[in-house]
Amino acid sequence: MIKGFRTIRNVKTTDIHIRDPFVFPYPKENKYYLFGTTFADGCGDEDPVFEVYEGNNLEDWQGPYVAFQPPKGFWGVRHYWAPEVFEIDHRFYMFATFKGGIGEHRGTGILVSDHPAGPYIPHSEGPVTPKNWECLDGTFYEEENGERWIVFCHEWTQEFEGKIKAIRLTHDLKKSIGIPIEILNASKMNWIRLFGDPRIEKQGYLTDAPFMYKAKNGDLLMLWSSYSKPNYGDKGLGGYTVAVARSRSGSIKGPWEHEEKLLMDRNAGHPSLFRGLDNQLYMHALS
Repeated sequence: MIKGFRTIRNVKTTDIHIRDPFVFPYPKENKYYLFGTTFADGCGDEDPVFEVYEGNNLEDWQGPYVAFQPPKGFWGVRHYWAPEVFEIDHRFYMFATFKGGIGEHRGTGILVSDHPAGPYIPHSEGPVTPKNWECLDGTFYEEENGERWIVFCHEWTQEFEGKIKAIRLTHDLKKSIGIPIEILNASKMNWIRLFGDPRIEKQGYLTDAPFMYKAKNGDLLMLWSSYSKPNYGDKGLGGYTVAVARSRSGSIKGPWEHEEKLLMDRNAGHPSLFRGLDNQLYMHALS
């Protein structure tokens, strides 16, 4: 594991300041690896990086180490957001958000490593999300027929209604192919509230953090996040949420149903599911 400019420490989960958390359990080493958004735009004279913590349980960690240090000339120059790691064909692939240079859009690129903690190197041919779209939070899903897909958010800053879409990937995960399909239109959700950023003088319906999970009954579930209306689920102002979409066909192609009841409402979002070393299913969400 690679040491960066930060001091390596032994810390508790509550001591770690991180956004977009993602836990990768690795039974081969009896360890967990924790990724997330930290130095997304660099710090001082340091370039942006993706960091990782390692631990034998979900309370005690050592780190941060550097999982990805961008090489000179790498297309992503800022907005290093929401890394997710998947074991595919006996290697480890990180799906992560990057923003290109002036005049280039934000998108998801794919990195690769021979170990879950890295070091990762660029793999895809730039972003695998459409280059003329503003995208983020790409996640991986493989259909039973072997088709490989990326599911991602088409940003509200460009697409007012807020969308979550999917597009096929080549089997080698180098690039996307075909035409994107739409999984949801956020503006149609009864619980969602309009999101705005006065700095850019825009409003829209925010979509964050799609994550795919195949349930025991064969349904394909997608967890995702946005902001709920006041008093929709819990009494109060509403907040960052976890919502559930369901494909009863078990396919990413749907049709998709959108549950009215929120899985978590207020101060809990950007979810991911993982099966722990104790074989229990966990959900990690930002709080």
